[in-house]
Amino acid sequence: MRQNPPSFEHAFDAAQRQALADALGIAATEFGEGPIQIVSTGHSKVMVPLRSRRRMDALAPDGPRLAAISRAIGCNGFHVFALDAAEPGVLAHGRMFAPAIGIAEDPVTGNANGPLGAYLVRYGLIERARYRDGLSATMGQGEAMGRPGRVRVEVAVEGDVPVSVRIGGDAVIVFETTMVL
Repeated sequence: MRQNPPSFEHAFDAAQRQALADALGIAATEFGEGPIQIVSTGHSKVMVPLRSRRRMDALAPDGPRLAAISRAIGCNGFHVFALDAAEPGVLAHGRMFAPAIGIAEDPVTGNANGPLGAYLVRYGLIERARYRDGLSATMGQGEAMGRPGRVRVEVAVEGDVPVSVRIGGDAVIVFETTMVL
């Protein structure tokens, strides 16, 4: 699926970073490189880098606090990610929380991983040789909730600027139900 061209809003200030750290139950020093920032390729998500996947997997966020931050910033999703995947073929692992719209955690989210690819390119958080002719990478998500998945992300670049994003992957039926109203 082709997503919209990436757009980047202002980075969180110190007070917003602290409020987010508190809502995630971490110290602000656990944030990784790169700004905490709203990025959109059609649906905006807050990109939240962490230094450690192990710490990311252990998160137990405070949903009401995240929902309050969502209302204050006008963005409903928080894509927390770590680059220390230590898994062949996977560039980053993430978790996406959107309690303001009733999603405690989404197992696999193309609307978060697409913007993540653009964010990684924009801020040079991966080696330049990896995206010289455009980024093509696999992102992992859902392990912490027992529903692992992968999203393929392609980011076209002009110079060092991400200009377009495509995502893809395979899906499986996890459950089916019938509702009678």
